[in-house]
Amino acid sequence: MKIPLLLVCVTSLALSACAGNSVTYYQLPGSNYQLPVAGLRTPVQLKVVLAERLNQGNLVYQDSPTTLHFAQQHFWADDLSNEISLALANELNKQSTHYLFTPESKPKTATLTVYIQSFQGSYDGYIYINGYSSWLGTNETGQNFNVRIAQHGNGYSNMVKALAQGLNSVAQSIAPHN
Repeated sequence: MKIPLLLVCVTSLALSACAGNSVTYYQLPGSNYQLPVAGLRTPVQLKVVLAERLNQGNLVYQDSPTTLHFAQQHFWADDLSNEISLALANELNKQSTHYLFTPESKPKTATLTVYIQSFQGSYDGYIYINGYSSWLGTNETGQNFNVRIAQHGNGYSNMVKALAQGLNSVAQSIAPHN
């Protein structure tokens, strides 16, 4: 009689401990690719290369001038470089009438590679995205970008919204001038 009661108690404690550690997954707003009206646009493959620390799947928060915190229960729902690529392609397609940015590879297309070194929230109330872009197969030149945008409200959801807004600024920085 004591063993079944003990087993019920242990199981209840284990389940209640698991319930307290819920994991949350985030998706960047605007990361569902929208194929624009093609017209006479030159196709460009968009590739995103992340700094190694950003490839872990965790949301990243800078909690002091010298330290980063990798969230333990807050993760990107999909591969972050893919989500950024889709969101950037959508924004670049809104801004360019000459190029058709696509996240997939097509033979004999130009390539825009975006290298992202920081993509995080910060203790100072801002999000930071910085890196640079590089073109291959066109006469366009790459650009450095360093985006700092205020995060409105606390929490990871507000950080993700601000990061998406920051990607709009990145797109404006690296968009070809046509």
